[in-house]
Amino acid sequence: MDSNQRKSAPKSLRGLGRRGEVAALARAAAARGIDAWIVGGSLRDRLLGVPTPEIDIAVSRDAEGLAAELEREGLGRAVFLSRDRPGPRVFRVAGKRPLDIAELEGETIEADLGRRDFTANAMALALASGEVLDPFGGAADIARRRLRCVRAENLAEDPLRILRAARLYATLGLVPDRGLLTASRRAAGLFGRAAPERVAAELLRLLASPRAAPALGWAASAGILPAVLGRALSPRQAGALAARLAVLDDPAARRMAPARLRTLRLALLAIRLGLSAGETRAWLQQRRWSRDEAREAALLCGLVASSRSIRSRRDSWRWVLEAGALGEDAVALLARLDAAGRRRARRFGALVRAPRGSVAVNGSDIQRWLGLEAGPRIGQLLRDLALAAATGEVSNRRQARNWLTGQVRSGL
Repeated sequence: MDSNQRKSAPKSLRGLGRRGEVAALARAAAARGIDAWIVGGSLRDRLLGVPTPEIDIAVSRDAEGLAAELEREGLGRAVFLSRDRPGPRVFRVAGKRPLDIAELEGETIEADLGRRDFTANAMALALASGEVLDPFGGAADIARRRLRCVRAENLAEDPLRILRAARLYATLGLVPDRGLLTASRRAAGLFGRAAPERVAAELLRLLASPRAAPALGWAASAGILPAVLGRALSPRQAGALAARLAVLDDPAARRMAPARLRTLRLALLAIRLGLSAGETRAWLQQRRWSRDEAREAALLCGLVASSRSIRSRRDSWRWVLEAGALGEDAVALLARLDAAGRRRARRFGALVRAPRGSVAVNGSDIQRWLGLEAGPRIGQLLRDLALAAATGEVSNRRQARNWLTGQVRSGL
């Protein structure tokens, strides 16, 4: 494709314009004399042959009016996205398939594309004519699985784009070229300007990808990994940290659900950074991760730490019960740490997967049987009883009542 000419859209892109929500927008824009283009990631993803769940639209003016019209047509709720951000106004039509409508950044679509991050994202499909505008050779770069920056100075305008390059490397296999690496290194000192919430959003997607270590290694080479993680690391330490995450790029890990794999990688990062469970939770919350993800990663770190002091089979069962639903993940993490971890993983893994006894006893039963008041003691007795059932000491309610009575009488 001649990068300076408009050409008819290839077959792979034409279907985007036939989507109901896009066709409705095209009609509304034409009625108002507004130019509209499909832009950015949706075109890139179609050319790569990956799913395109949402579409970005650039319009010459009145994004608000178009969003309101689509809302009236029942295609979704119009939401103003750019209230606290500089630049053009952006509205989302939050329907079954979201549609983001942004006003041009610059006087023309060519100027708008020239301010974008990478050539793969700097293409536009005109809804009125069906022509594709590709002024920077994005389609050719996509065909070569190559990621190039549109202009080096665009990275300095928004340094988060450096991390986005790493994320696209991980999620789409677009490999940053030498020019992008050089430009990223020059802009790396500005990365601290990126809002933690935006950093976490990019890192979330990167760590959920099938292969994260090469992308993290590239981020380390670009000089941003310490700022991404919010930790003081030398270039050598940053590179070594990224390399050590390759153990969660193996085929078994790649078959895991993305959210599960992401939490395992967060826990492994924390362990390699030398953080305790409490420090892991505080670190992730400070980096704007969700409370649930921070809690689960911290629990995994704690389970890894406590596994080192376990010697007896009874204590192994206690560890398994403490792990609960995270047992398989804790075992998967241990298996990837070192030789000692692999030995512990084999021992605990057998118990995690083994059938275990249980008895249907609750806190109210214990209060009634033993005449105890509600409080922490009840919870501890329930945990002790679960361990006794798992190890075969107790198998029914009668035995459970006798066992609990004995525990209380002996002062345990």
